[in-house]
Amino acid sequence: MEKKEVVIGNPVAVAGVTVIPVAKVLLRSWLSRSGISVLAIKQPVAVAVISPLAKRAFSVTGEEISLDQLVQEAPCIKEVLETV
Repeated sequence: MEKKEVVIGNPVAVAGVTVIPVAKVLLRSWLSRSGISVLAIKQPVAVAVISPLAKRAFSVTGEEISLDQLVQEAPCIKEVLETV
């Protein structure tokens, strides 16, 4: 079995700026002769930075990406962006 998902982490707010981490999660399990093996990987993908002046997103390479692109990769972040 394999499951891939893009998830958001807990938003962190400091001095009026909110940072929302975005990560890819991979969960893989398989049967072998000795039992069940499980592999789990969580890899950072991007971060959204929300301030009173702007909402911006950055990939882990540091390049700015559009919020629309981030929402396409992680649809669950749309609701969080609207409430922050």
